[in-house]
Parts: sequence; structure tokens; C-alpha cells
Amino acid sequence: MTAAGASANATTIARTTAATSLTRLQCELRALFASRPTNRALAEALPRIGAHFGAVYTVVHTRLGGHVLSEEWAVDADRFDVPDRGRINEALWESVSKEKARCVRITIGKDKLILVTVVLYDQTSEPSGGAAMVLPACDRSRVLQVVAHLEGVLGYLSLLLDGGGRGQQAIAERRQIKTGTAADHPVRLAYSILADLEVRHGLELAAVGFVFGSRVRIVAMSGVDDLREANPGVMAVRNAMEECLDRGAPVVCRGDSDEPTDDCRLHAQWSHAAHGNPVASLPLVCMGETVAIVSLSQGGGTRLSIEQVQVIAEELSGYAALVPLSLAANRTLLQHAGHKLAQSWRSFRRRGRTRVALTLGLGAALAGWLAFGTMNHTFTVPCTVKASDRRTIACPRAGVLAELFVKPGDRVQQGQLLAAIDASDDFLQRAELNAEIESLAALIDQAVAKREAGQVRVNAAKKRSMEAQLAIVDASIAQAQIRATHDGMVLDGDLRERLGSRLELGVPLFEIARADRAAVELRIPEQLVLATRGKVVAEFSPAAEPDKSYPLGELRVAPSSAVVDQRNVFLGEAEVGVDLGLLPPGMEGAAHVDAGPRSAWWVLTHRVTDWLHLNFWL
Repeated sequence: MTAAGASANATTIARTTAATSLTRLQCELRALFASRPTNRALAEALPRIGAHFGAVYTVVHTRLGGHVLSEEWAVDADRFDVPDRGRINEALWESVSKEKARCVRITIGKDKLILVTVVLYDQTSEPSGGAAMVLPACDRSRVLQVVAHLEGVLGYLSLLLDGGGRGQQAIAERRQIKTGTAADHPVRLAYSILADLEVRHGLELAAVGFVFGSRVRIVAMSGVDDLREANPGVMAVRNAMEECLDRGAPVVCRGDSDEPTDDCRLHAQWSHAAHGNPVASLPLVCMGETVAIVSLSQGGGTRLSIEQVQVIAEELSGYAALVPLSLAANRTLLQHAGHKLAQSWRSFRRRGRTRVALTLGLGAALAGWLAFGTMNHTFTVPCTVKASDRRTIACPRAGVLAELFVKPGDRVQQGQLLAAIDASDDFLQRAELNAEIESLAALIDQAVAKREAGQVRVNAAKKRSMEAQLAIVDASIAQAQIRATHDGMVLDGDLRERLGSRLELGVPLFEIARADRAAVELRIPEQLVLATRGKVVAEFSPAAEPDKSYPLGELRVAPSSAVVDQRNVFLGEAEVGVDLGLLPPGMEGAAHVDAGPRSAWWVLTHRVTDWLHLNFWL
């Protein structure tokens, strides 16, 4: 093979490789524009195009319908400052105005680079924009190859940007709302609306505000993170939104060229602050009520029409129903109650001045009653049922428990035998003493018969000694029989397991309480103890039967406090005329205490004022 043939084959292979590579790039671009919005697809296409050609900076300005798309990409963003970008854009616009691709050498910093500018055409062969690419220094043949390939890629990119016969499908997509999970939160919904507007209409600024009564709160604004009401830019947009809310219809201000009217004066102020750009606002209405306001601003050199705004309003109408749903889904229970009250108040005010005047009169009457009226100061304290007239029966003597006749819960009468201690030894000693007493009586009779006066006195003294011992034994036998000291109920004293065991002197055996009445022990908190002084009326409700209440007698409060359940309380006691069978001791409940009339405002506010006095010394 000759050298000329080899060179021709190499050229053919290079052209085939370049064509294949360009085809692959076009396939990637087609996939990008098929799966992404136009502005995002263009932003992601620039790095691919720049990487394909080995560029260090790429910028595209193109027209999409009535809107302008501008995107740029750089390998190192810090490498190109504002003046350098300005030089590149000036060269690009010069190339577009002359409709001619250009290639010039430029210097960025210390680097010698090559700037290539190419014109973009739409399907009607009219210029629709241009692209500029900055390449590292290379030879002339490489630059010409890049220009040729770049014109082909950008021509294909123009077809993708123009839509390529997707007219009816694009219209259907514009009418379709794809919220996904955006409605889960109001802020996400607002940003979803912004994204929808920016993708479809290429707006310079868009803002979404939710309506709360007669006010509008901005929740999302494109390119603005500081949404404080004091922000001048936010304030101007909010004023325009409230102007649209007052009108209840779309408002359009076409810029400084329009004469400001009374209908859109606030929009004119916003337009003036935005360097004369056209602005507009439109309401989102749900069930006859305006729930949100959307404000728009176009770039300089463009014009907004009322027809265009009405089309945008029609596209966003589907979001109107999602706004109240999203707001309601993220309210707390307290916020739901506040919203319901505010809504009721707005509905009430719309019904006329008579209703408002009546409400104000009722409010004044309520305020007067609070200032001069009285209420009973009542409070509830926990309490426990306890036995009244409670007595303990202890073991009167040491001995073995022989018999048991009662158990806890039995009712007994005064003198009734409760238990018996084994007294067999006492009975034997008693019999022995009786025999000795009888023997001494016989000796006394014999001495009297013999007229022995001295012997009579000696035996009589011994007899009296024996009778004294017999009395002691009889008392011991009587103590062996344990009897009830008064009528009542046995509360404690289950000795069935101690039968046959020895009991010591003074050991508690039984606890007997009066059965015809009970007592209630109240645990009064220290902040309420002073209110119980004087004449109070109290009722007791047991926890077992909360529907029943029993009047309490005179309340007696201990002079010193006690610690119960780690709380400092004062113990009070009052009797209740109820049998212990209905209110067994130990039952828990609550006592309702009426401390008498006090000032109405004090009764309603004393808890808060007392806390303020104690904590802040007010």
C-alpha cells in the first residue's frame, strides 16, 4: 500500500469515528430532553457538549417560544470572572447579529484560548440564539472541525428545544398537575408551583403566598431565601398580592410604560422596584374562597398580557384545592382550634353590624360580671375513709390462746366474748384456795368452841390472806376472757393462725371501731389550707361510686403539715354519717370543698396570679 492510500484510509477512519461519536452525543441529548424539563435538560446538555469537544467553558442563549433560556457551564467556575463572561457574550451577540460563526483568540488570565461562536436557528430558519465555546489553544484544522461539528450538534439541539411536533402532547402536559408528595407540606406545595411556572413559562421571578383572613403570607419566592416581612423585596410582592386579594381577580401591570391606576397602584410600585419589568398576580380560588395568590414577573423587554395571565391561572387552578388540604394536614390540634375560631369570627362579621354590636354588648356584660360579680371558691382534694372512734384491745395477761370467737368484719356488742386464754392453772389454784379457806373456817369454829381467842385470831388472819389470793386468781380468770369494750365492728384481729400459741402481756389483739359512722381524712395542699378556715361545705365521693356523694360534718384541720407521697399537705378530718359497711376504711375518693363566695375575677385567675407572685414577686 502506498503512502497516499494509507493517508486516505486514516482520514476515512477518523471521519467515521467522529461521526459515530457525534451520533452518540445526539442520542444522549435526545434522551435528556425526553426525560427532563427543557431548562434542566439544557443545563445538563452543556457539560456533555463541552466534554465532547474538550472545551473549558460553554454558554447558550436561545429563545423558546416567547421566553429566553440562558445556561452556562465551566470546568473551573472561578477561572472566568464577570468581565471575561461579558467579553464572551459580546462576541456571541455580535456573531448572532451577523448570523455568522466566528473563531477568535482570547486571553483569560495568562492562558491563550480560542473562542468559537455559532448561531442557532429554529425550524423556520430564523435565528433563535447562539452558543459560545472556549477551547484550549489548537491548530486551524482542529478549530474548523470543532466549528463544523458544533454547528451540527447545535442544529440538533435547536430541534430538541423547539419540541419537534409535540404540540398537542405539550399542551396536555401543561394542563396536567403532577404533585407527587408536594401536597404533604405547604412549603413543598408552594415550591412545586414555582417549579411548574419556571419550567413552563420561563419567568424571571415567581412567588406563592397563602391567604390567612385578609392577609397574605409569602411562603416561597424564586431566588429569595430571606422571606422575612421586613425584606423590602418581599414587602413589595406581598403588598401586590394583597391588592390582588382585594380585587379577587388577576392584576397585570406591564411596566413603567403604563400609567399607574388606582386598581394596580401597588403592582406599579413593585414594577418600579423591579426596574420596570412587567408584573402580574392571580388568585387561586377554591369553593368560592381565595386560598392563595401567585405573583409573576417577566424580564425586561417582554410584555405580559391579561390573556397570558388567564392561561397561567387556568393551568394552576388544579393547585387551588390542594392548598387548604395541605395547610389542614400540617396543623396541630391547637392550630386547628384557632383556625376554626378565626373562620367562625370572619363568618360572623360578614352577617352585619347588629350581630357584631350584640357580641360586643355581651362581651361588655361579661367583663362587668368579672369585675363586680362573685363566684363560689370551690376545689377538690384527695381523701381516704377511716374509722371513727377506733379502739385497740390488747392482751390483758400472758398465756396461751385457747379459743377465738370473732374475726375481722364481725359486728360485736359491748361485753361480747371475743377470745379466751387458757386458765386451767388458775382454776386449779382457785380450787386449792377454796379448800384451804374452808379448812381455816373449820379451825376457827373449833377454836371458838374451845374458847381459844388467840387461835381464833390467827386462823382468821390466814383465812383473809387466802381470800385475797382467791380474789387475785378470780381476776386472772376474768382477764383470760377477752371481751368487747363497746359496740362496733372488728377491723383488725385475725388470730386464727395463733390459736394454741402463747401471747405476751400487752400484745394488740383486736381493733374495734364504731360501725354507725365513718370519718374522712382530707389531704389539703398547702396553697389551699387557708381557704378551709372558717365555715366551709364539703361533700365526699368515693372512687368506687363516683355518682354518689355524702355530706361531711365539721372539718378539722391539723395545725401542722405532713409529707404524704412526697408532697407537703395538711391533714383534715370530717365525719360522715354512713355505716362502715357502705364506706369501708381505706377507700379512696375525692372531697369537693366550697369555701364560700369570692370575686369572680379572683376565682378565675388566682392560680396564674399566685404563680406570678411566687415566681416573679409581682
